[in-house]
Amino acid sequence: MKRGGGRIPFVPSPMDVVEKMLSLADPKPDELLVDLGSGDGRIVISAAERYRCRALGVEMDEKLVEESLRKALRRNLLDRVRIVRGDLHAYELADANVVALYLLPKTLKALKPRLLSLPRGSRIVCHDFPIPGVAPDEVARVRSLRDGRIHRIYLYEVR
Repeated sequence: MKRGGGRIPFVPSPMDVVEKMLSLADPKPDELLVDLGSGDGRIVISAAERYRCRALGVEMDEKLVEESLRKALRRNLLDRVRIVRGDLHAYELADANVVALYLLPKTLKALKPRLLSLPRGSRIVCHDFPIPGVAPDEVARVRSLRDGRIHRIYLYEVR
């Protein structure tokens, strides 16, 4: 999956949206949050910083991986943050307690079987696009101060 001209564009979630995503998912210090298509690392870094959880970003763009690692290093979070260069479709999710996603519906549909097979009690939080054909447990709306738009956040708990 390529960024910028490829199939999955890099569009960062506004920080006020990130904060709401994390408050809904509520990662615990002993849990692992995985962000598929982690971009500049803002979700994983915020999760590790505010919730003290372990956080892993999976990103294809080498420059964004490097940027994320620099941010984690500056914040002294490398003990809790990992950023790997890889294909989000191939990355193993078995250890994830929380999965964060800002992906297009087609990609969410392709990931759906893997997401729904996460361990019971795992949470999935999606920005703007729901998992096709799956009813969310909660939907929140956030008017972002950055762009003035109302963003939807979908929370799913695996049962």
